[in-house]
Amino acid sequence: MTSSFVQIDDDDFDWEAAVFEIDFACQSATPDASDVGNVIPITPLPSTGGFCPSEARQSTLDRFVINFTKRRGIINNQSEAFPQEFIAGAFGKENDPFHAGDEAQTVSIDLEAAKTWIYPLNVPLRGYQLAITKSSLFSNTLVALPTGLGKTLIAAVVMYNYFRWFPQGKIVFAAPSRPLVMQQIEACHNIVGIPQEWTIDMTGRMNPRKRLKFWKAKRVFFVTPQVLEKDIQSGICLVKQLICLVIDEAHRALGNYSYTVAVRELMAMSLQLRILGLTATPGSKHQTIQNVIDNLYISTLEYRHESDLDVSPYVHNRKIELVEVPMGDDAVGIDNLLMQAIQPIVASLSAIGVIPQRALNLQELLNIKDKFCKSPPDSPPISGEVVKRIIDLITFCHIRRLLSIHGIRPAYEMLSKKLNQGWLAKRGLTTEALWEAKRLMQKSLSGGVPTPKLAKMLEILVDHFRTKGTSGSRVIIFSSFRESVSDIMDSLSTIGDMVKATKFIGQSSGKSLKGQSQKVQQSILQQFRSGRFNVIVATSIGEEGLDIMEVDLVVCFDANVSPLRMIQRMGRTGRKNDGRVDILSTQCFLTWLQF
Repeated sequence: MTSSFVQIDDDDFDWEAAVFEIDFACQSATPDASDVGNVIPITPLPSTGGFCPSEARQSTLDRFVINFTKRRGIINNQSEAFPQEFIAGAFGKENDPFHAGDEAQTVSIDLEAAKTWIYPLNVPLRGYQLAITKSSLFSNTLVALPTGLGKTLIAAVVMYNYFRWFPQGKIVFAAPSRPLVMQQIEACHNIVGIPQEWTIDMTGRMNPRKRLKFWKAKRVFFVTPQVLEKDIQSGICLVKQLICLVIDEAHRALGNYSYTVAVRELMAMSLQLRILGLTATPGSKHQTIQNVIDNLYISTLEYRHESDLDVSPYVHNRKIELVEVPMGDDAVGIDNLLMQAIQPIVASLSAIGVIPQRALNLQELLNIKDKFCKSPPDSPPISGEVVKRIIDLITFCHIRRLLSIHGIRPAYEMLSKKLNQGWLAKRGLTTEALWEAKRLMQKSLSGGVPTPKLAKMLEILVDHFRTKGTSGSRVIIFSSFRESVSDIMDSLSTIGDMVKATKFIGQSSGKSLKGQSQKVQQSILQQFRSGRFNVIVATSIGEEGLDIMEVDLVVCFDANVSPLRMIQRMGRTGRKNDGRVDILSTQCFLTWLQF
């Protein structure tokens, strides 16, 4: 692989440092003595009641089975024949962090089935997947595995074995979006053969009464985090029968996100529950990773990097290129006029020591505003005016940010919105320079000439499809700003039959772009796989988890995203064949917030 990451000095993001911190978080712990590979013991939680890893390193699963049946006096001897396409493995001596609470769960265990665990052979056998699955069966595990290396299979195998072991137990797979849910449903049915009559997928659109009916009748549930949280709190979810919870995109389990709330409430009930978290990007900071682990009551981290010996044979080269593009004369002229409008605000705030006399980025301005609001001066009128001035500055900086990264049209639309609202006039900010900037924006847009960044993107795509051909090659273009998706789509339409492009965006509708339902999203992905489209222009919804398929080229229209999101974007290529990532960056990008 070529150099792992490139560094863009925006919001102080350092992609290489982000990966280093993940490596450090994993390598600094003492390796487990077992043969499971990169199994890393994690800092135990403080004892707060319920299930805690510090209390949970108990017995092997076979010993747990004996204790389980003794406590409940219930034995279910329903045996189950093993399909020929599976192999059965005897239980090892791994630590089992099952926690037996004081309240009995209304589930029984099949002692005969529980003598073995089963792994499928109807898919190619990969050692790291087998090892991670083994660990995940016997401890609450966070699986941090790069995109495209088979987290879905691991989850399906764990779910299937718990489905066998606990004939009355209920299993939940939670994912942030319906496309992710449908992806796992397909794996459970086609890879491990969980009967469809026992499964159901439920979203917030389903009536709670109907969900209650399914909670009683079904055994395997595919839900969104919000549905899980609400149904636990309302009592619809039969929590006493839960025996396995799989959490996809587990890095979201921070703060009061639904994952965190749901797990917290389940653990407060002292349930006997296996938890499996899945993520391609656990976090860019050691503390962030630890917070996810704490919130999900994880006792083992299974982490793999693309360079690990057991993973590297399945990872192909990924060429990463930073493509610097000039802003263009029109954009530079507009930016200079915007800077003239900003200068009086900067001067007033600098004079009273609110902002330093140096280059600032947008995040620093937001931090200054928050800090000032927490510790304002004694005079409320002065304090209120200063906060307004900081907000004025942030607004102009955001307009300049759009101009630099996404082009003239998004910047023009935001400036026009502020002018039409009368906000700038009320604040006394409608200077001659500002009106001249708007006039230049209108003139540039009326010319119909693509911005330098759009022109470079078209050049990259034309060269790519001429080399790779149009029938078998696939490309994803990422843009975090939805309004720029329209500009990208308009530009792609000028290439002709070479590019068959479609947009791939979230459900919510904006002023200029209607959202896509989950049904539409699924249809787009299917048409992308079949070749109906060979280019997808995606917002952040295309970054996380979805099995979009292998692509040859990823074009990042904007480079100023978090390291985790950039890792997710890059993970869309180099999975089955060599791939390429082109990151478009304006040449003045490093100085666009200097004053």
